[in-house]
Amino acid sequence: MIRRNIRFYYLLESILSLTGGIILPVYVVYFRFFEITLFQVAVLAAVFEATIIIFEVPTGAIADKYGRKLSTIIGFLLYALSGVIFFRFTNFAGFVIAEIIFGIAETFISGAMEALAVDSLDKSSRDKSLPRLFANRTIYKTSFLLIGMLSGGYLAGSYLTSLFVPFIVIVLIGFVLTLFLEENCRSEYPSDFRHDNMSEALGTPSLRAFRPTGTFIRLLKNKPIVMALFAVGLLANFAYEPADQYWQVLFSEIKNIDSSNFGIITAAGLILVVFTARFTEKLYNKLTLYLSGCFILMALSLYITAELTIYPAIAGFVVYFALKELVRPAISTHLNRAIASERRATYLSAYNMACSVGEVIAGITAGFLAAKYGVMFIFYFSAIAAMLVIVVYIMLSKLKH
Repeated sequence: MIRRNIRFYYLLESILSLTGGIILPVYVVYFRFFEITLFQVAVLAAVFEATIIIFEVPTGAIADKYGRKLSTIIGFLLYALSGVIFFRFTNFAGFVIAEIIFGIAETFISGAMEALAVDSLDKSSRDKSLPRLFANRTIYKTSFLLIGMLSGGYLAGSYLTSLFVPFIVIVLIGFVLTLFLEENCRSEYPSDFRHDNMSEALGTPSLRAFRPTGTFIRLLKNKPIVMALFAVGLLANFAYEPADQYWQVLFSEIKNIDSSNFGIITAAGLILVVFTARFTEKLYNKLTLYLSGCFILMALSLYITAELTIYPAIAGFVVYFALKELVRPAISTHLNRAIASERRATYLSAYNMACSVGEVIAGITAGFLAAKYGVMFIFYFSAIAAMLVIVVYIMLSKLKH
């Protein structure tokens, strides 16, 4: 085990959550301060998601070929560059460029850093160690996200124009820390990526002269659990996105809850995650039961959020918020068990791309449904989509090789 990499993995994930917490709750306010229209805000979000979808898998392949440490270093540098552009070029064109660089930065890190951490575990006990690795990650990320959100709210109120200064400083600290990572897996692929040895991942004899896309399709066919988890990632984010987009509208315009309480609601969800992540770790090995329980409770929580009065609605949303954060570590555990080291960063990036595709499709769908049927309908829609996740997972995971 490379313990240094595990420690730095937790630290770097915490740094990313801290910076995300500072920016995400108030980035629209930041854009609006510089006279960016609501339509332009939507365009910026679309640019970011499109960048993720386009670059996720290629950057994962780069990490597998040239090194996960190098990919992580590049990602943090690009994060810092995007922060500088957000801070210095405060017009729509500048923000578009910053969003593109920010998205590329995320793709360089998303699969690479997780792959680096997983392959730093002892191979003989890796499967057993994965639940603890991802439960700890969830606790650290959630704790620092909460700290970041509290800090971001203060900065937005007092130093809005300097919002990206602490972001840049913290990311540069992260960049320095990446220099101390230890590379543990660099694949010796030829430049055209046409040859590989994926017999371990595929469960078949070594194949010759194939392209990575073909390998990925074969992996899905030979490992039904991988296909099922990719489907869960896509459909789960399809279920999350409508509720995540419109919960503030529901609470402020329909439930008549003052917007000053939104931070408290979010903080309650994050605190619930911190206190339950270690307990739920014990259930990861019973994946079908765990996912079924999470998504059934999620659907019920969304229904309660829409239907009941203020306090039960708030409690329902807090539970929903916590559950969606508790699903990811279980998926990460089983996904990493099912794929081999040689292409780990590529396939993890592909999973993240599937999640982004689900978000994009849901965002478009939610806008149409909200305009046609109202905000309440959005929560019923998300609840039904959450139940659909269970059905699709069980069907795909039971397929024969």
